[in-house]
Amino acid sequence: MRRTIHTLLSFLVALSVGTPADARTPPADPANTPVPAPLSANAPHYEVQPCCRLCPLASNPQSYTGSKFLNDFRVLIDGRNGWLFRTGLDLTTQFDVSDASIAQLHRLSDALRRRGTQIVMVYQPPRGLMDPDELTPKERRSYNLAAARRNYAMALQRLRRGGVIVPPLDQMVNEHKGYDYYFRRDHHWTAAGAQHTAEVIAQTMRRLPGFSAVPRKQFATRSDGVIGKPGTLQKVAAQMCGGGYSLQYESAFVTEQEGGGSLLGDERQPEVVLVGTSNSDTKGGYNFPGYLEQYLGVDVLDVAITGGSFEGSLLHYLASKAFQQHPPKYLIWETPYQDYPSSEQNPYKIYRQAVPLVTGGCQGKPPVLTRTVTLHQGSNELLFNGGGRILPLVGRDYQLEFQFSDPGIKNLDAQVLYFSGMKESLKLHFKQYVDNGGRFNTELRSDRPDYAAATLMGVTMQMDQAPAKPLSVTATVCPRAGVESAMASTQR
Repeated sequence: MRRTIHTLLSFLVALSVGTPADARTPPADPANTPVPAPLSANAPHYEVQPCCRLCPLASNPQSYTGSKFLNDFRVLIDGRNGWLFRTGLDLTTQFDVSDASIAQLHRLSDALRRRGTQIVMVYQPPRGLMDPDELTPKERRSYNLAAARRNYAMALQRLRRGGVIVPPLDQMVNEHKGYDYYFRRDHHWTAAGAQHTAEVIAQTMRRLPGFSAVPRKQFATRSDGVIGKPGTLQKVAAQMCGGGYSLQYESAFVTEQEGGGSLLGDERQPEVVLVGTSNSDTKGGYNFPGYLEQYLGVDVLDVAITGGSFEGSLLHYLASKAFQQHPPKYLIWETPYQDYPSSEQNPYKIYRQAVPLVTGGCQGKPPVLTRTVTLHQGSNELLFNGGGRILPLVGRDYQLEFQFSDPGIKNLDAQVLYFSGMKESLKLHFKQYVDNGGRFNTELRSDRPDYAAATLMGVTMQMDQAPAKPLSVTATVCPRAGVESAMASTQR
């Protein structure tokens, strides 16, 4: 931005003195430099002002109401050197890792460990914690960096109680680190931020028991053009205040196996898989999976999805043939701290989908109830536990699967009824860029004792409008992992 302002100033000065465009380069002999003629009273005058400062509207919290998207940017403030910060997300000193989320993470970790996979959690820190040197002196005095770092380290420690490996990313906090961890006006990390994060992760993983058995390779990183980042923060700022900011250009990098090797023709599946957000997606250009390969010295399969949030690529990968046929030894799960469920959210909604997918959902398990229904406007009965025999389908022992005939279906809205009189509104959703193939998996509800012991009566689906084209869904109840074998031994 400073370069842009400097160029603008030079251009305006040139106009104000009537200098030709080709005279911007100083002549070789200063003594022969012609003296410009005095300006006439009618000559144009220009007032130069600093570019792209936030307007008063941006400082009003009410300006961010109306949508969750805008609320995430509450409240934009100017930093140094053209930086923008969000006081709510970027300058937090609190990290809400709830007991409920830890308990659910532990369930997923245990399920994956039974299949030979260890989670490595990358809990991304906020922008203010990593780039506090770009705050204005006023904002820096009011931001308690020591408290933020201390509480962030405590959050990492709490996540470790969930049975996952959590690299000590708090060790990277340094006001004098000499590089930008994040972009000036965007929520993504830079290639330098991705590189230093990968280094810390690799230092942790290389010390893990069994990691030395992963096939090793040599990788090298090289420059590969530039990234022109418009910035999510600057887009919102321009929306509120008008005007615009220049793009921020950063070097882009690519990592390749030395010797020209690749996975093509290599029958072995990578033992390290990366799931996560756009920060990890190769398309973003930050080269996080490449840096992981370089510092780990092993192949990394990148299945991160831009726009999938913290859970989208995880659910997509667990349901895939790649995972089901070859669970990796290590699953690196990158998630921005603000995306991880807080105490105000319900983490169970995500984990009740993820845990059954570890063992394939209902695929390969004997269905206890199953039915295919062509959906129509109004109420559709998908499943009914009756007909002269009530099966003991209690929440703690069974799970549901729904497969729509249209693979583009990303929203499920059903009602689960129990003989106790309880009713659950089951709403599941996949983000636009996550290909779920029209498939939804979830445990019957068991996060409360009354639901865990309740017997399923049926499942219905309300359609407010008739489908635009014929649409059917196959609904299935099957036993959870471990229940099936227990049932078989009981029946012997």
